[in-house]
Amino acid sequence: MRSLRADSFRITRLGLLLGILLMIGLLAWFFFAKVTLYEHSTSIEIRPDGQVIATFSEEGLRRIRQGQAVVLRLDQGANMPVITIPGMVYDTQKIAGKVILMLFAVDLPEELLSGNVSGRAEVEVEYVSPAQLIVRATGRYLDSSNQIPVSPQTFPTPTPRGDL
Repeated sequence: MRSLRADSFRITRLGLLLGILLMIGLLAWFFFAKVTLYEHSTSIEIRPDGQVIATFSEEGLRRIRQGQAVVLRLDQGANMPVITIPGMVYDTQKIAGKVILMLFAVDLPEELLSGNVSGRAEVEVEYVSPAQLIVRATGRYLDSSNQIPVSPQTFPTPTPRGDL
């Protein structure tokens, strides 16, 4: 029978070290990686003067600010590639119940100025980590009125009952 003192645990230690380094790398990615969140338009319109108007929802406009990066994705038709044009948010307005976003697009092709164009605008609104995404996703399914307060300074407010 072999003695345990004669055995070498070098391979086991190396595998354990690699596993720990991999877990540290995954945790660092989970908390420090940046994921870009976009707000998508419902419709876009390109005017003959080159001005691009994108329509967003009310909720989407709250997250859009002047100077944010925009990517226009314009459809050319069936079996044609999508045209991608970078731009910048120039101004935001609310007109006739619609939220209008005026964009400054660089290098608009001339053929887009004359025709009816379909597509969408994507505005970069936020950068978050994967951990923040998971916390937000779980928070949507939790009802905050039924949660127990964590802090001793926070007390639940009593709700008035109609039967008293």
